[in-house]
Amino acid sequence: MSGGSKLKHVEHPLIWPNTVEFRLYQTKIAEAASERNTLVILPTALGKTVISAIVAAEILYNYRNAKVLVMAPTRPLVMQHRRRFARMLKLGAEDTALLTGKTPPEYRMPVWEGDARVIFSTPQVVKNDLLEKRLTLEEYGLLVFDECHRAVKKYAYTSIAKYYLSQAKYPLVLGMTASPGSNMRRVLDVCRNLFIEHIEYRNEEDPDVQPYIQPIDVKWKRVDLPREYVAMKYLIRTMLDKRLLWLYQRGIIKSSPKYTTRRSLIEAGGELRLMLEERDAEDRRGIFTAIIAQSLALTLFHMLELLESQGVWTLNTFLRKVTQEKREKRSYAILVNEPEYRKLTTAIDSIQIDHPKKVLLKRLVQEILETKPSSRMLVFTQYRATASHLVSELNTLQGVRANRFVGQASTLLDKGLTQEEQAARIEQLEDGSLNVLVATSIAEEGLDIPAVDQVFFYEPIPSEIRYIQRRGRTGRKAPGKVTILATNNSLDMIYLYASRRRIEKMRRTAENVNSKLQPIIRIHPKPTPNKLTPAELRALEEKAHLARMEPEIIKTEAESLKAFRTKISSASRKAYTKLLERGSSGLSMDQLAHEMEYEGVNTTTVKSVIQKLMSEQLVKEKSRGTYMATAAVKPSGKTFEVTIEKILPGSALVLIDDQWRARLLPEDYDGPRNLIKKKSRFRASAQLYRVEGALYIRVKDVTEILT
Repeated sequence: MSGGSKLKHVEHPLIWPNTVEFRLYQTKIAEAASERNTLVILPTALGKTVISAIVAAEILYNYRNAKVLVMAPTRPLVMQHRRRFARMLKLGAEDTALLTGKTPPEYRMPVWEGDARVIFSTPQVVKNDLLEKRLTLEEYGLLVFDECHRAVKKYAYTSIAKYYLSQAKYPLVLGMTASPGSNMRRVLDVCRNLFIEHIEYRNEEDPDVQPYIQPIDVKWKRVDLPREYVAMKYLIRTMLDKRLLWLYQRGIIKSSPKYTTRRSLIEAGGELRLMLEERDAEDRRGIFTAIIAQSLALTLFHMLELLESQGVWTLNTFLRKVTQEKREKRSYAILVNEPEYRKLTTAIDSIQIDHPKKVLLKRLVQEILETKPSSRMLVFTQYRATASHLVSELNTLQGVRANRFVGQASTLLDKGLTQEEQAARIEQLEDGSLNVLVATSIAEEGLDIPAVDQVFFYEPIPSEIRYIQRRGRTGRKAPGKVTILATNNSLDMIYLYASRRRIEKMRRTAENVNSKLQPIIRIHPKPTPNKLTPAELRALEEKAHLARMEPEIIKTEAESLKAFRTKISSASRKAYTKLLERGSSGLSMDQLAHEMEYEGVNTTTVKSVIQKLMSEQLVKEKSRGTYMATAAVKPSGKTFEVTIEKILPGSALVLIDDQWRARLLPEDYDGPRNLIKKKSRFRASAQLYRVEGALYIRVKDVTEILT
């Protein structure tokens, strides 16, 4: 890397000239990350992806045989990274590859073993392929973990990092996040799980970052609950306090009902379930009763939050669910019989008053569009039911074109969005077809939508990580605004203050965690650079220039899969025919690969073909590394010798056992298509039948090819 205060753009043999703006803090962070396992904590929109691309360029240039693996939690994020790398780095069409959950396993192996030097993937795919031995990380000179604050507990990142440290000759890890968390223990867990040795942290106040920060104006807008809501709140609180007092009197919760939090209730539930495992049958009845009371208290806490922060529409949606599931859930059955619950449902049926937040949101959106018709807005809410309701309400306003942005999971009454639909709605927001997206947490993480200039929190959230992620959806290329809606004297206010405290704590934690990190012990020394030669650089630049000038030559994921399936289908027919010809003796992988070379099929593709044929139960492993067609040993009916005598329009005339002639129709043939040619001879499990006196044959399995 070359850099200096007078440079306007980053200069590097693998980075396109005049493409990446020179920022001193990015260069310094990239230099540090090129030397040791680094966690980069950087506010949103300050170029974490640029840093990862600079580090990747260093590895690819200095070590000509090294590969780079870039991971992100979701398919849209992975695709976004690939697009950005393609814009910045000199990479040809075949130098990058994209792998997600939509990519079948038999396709992934050729990609892992192929020529692509930078692979972009979701972590679950990487973990699965490591477990199934379709992938080894030995050749990878850099692994990038985006949104790496997820690397806790059983998330795929933790397993991948362990594999990497054990397989790679000189592992280099780059973790990136805007929000690592406020708890020192959690941040250290992330660092340990990713084998981080060093942290590069910047915040908005750092002098080298300040020139690139777009101001974000954050405002709180508070509302009061109408008296009708206060009356319903009292009914829920009465039912809740009754359960909390019962749990408190029995020592299950330690604080009085007035100060009991949802978190303390969840912890109490964990302790009760542990006790249930340890006690004998006689003592379990009392514990079951306590678990039902704890579960019921949590349900009432949830109802209280829905009323205070969302409104009667969302609360009523939940109450309908309670009624539907009361037979399956004991706590729901108890709840619906409470007199206060019946009063609550009666009150909801009669109330016509909207939550004041909804009224305020509609007014603010209308005012923004009247002042700036080109504005793009994101409205975040915790609940899908609220998202659907807000979209319906906002679309009643003049000039509003709103839609919702939710995850893929679907329920009977709530259909999720496919990843294609998610991508389409982001494009619609960018091109102006939509001007408001009402989103759940799915839009919080990583997505770059530069057009967004207004973000609304329909409710505060206690998580500092999610607060920073939501806030970071605006102010990326221009000043942005964030408006947080909160209900006075409610859980909203508790969450609002909690997130602010945790953000401050997170900053202190990030500043101090470096002192607690230790260098990892590597088995092998750092390899000697083996740089690309000038001739190799020129050839690479020519390929990359072609891909840049004609971006359509870089296949989409769907196009790559279609081309691969065609290739695998053709190779499968050829391989299956060769295994049939060999009969019960079979072929080793090396023998089959050698024979398939003459058909223009490489070894990696042969491995995928065998995997596909085995999954279809057409081929089995006879002994270690030797494969045979299952039809060669498992005929499914009477066996005949068949000779193709003549190809006719829509059928073939065949000779059976050198004695009888019969017709073979396309729908009656289940075998390799390349056998249907004149003079072809094979043995097959088949059935003979007559239609209007004519003899026909139905071929089930070809068991041996004779000529």
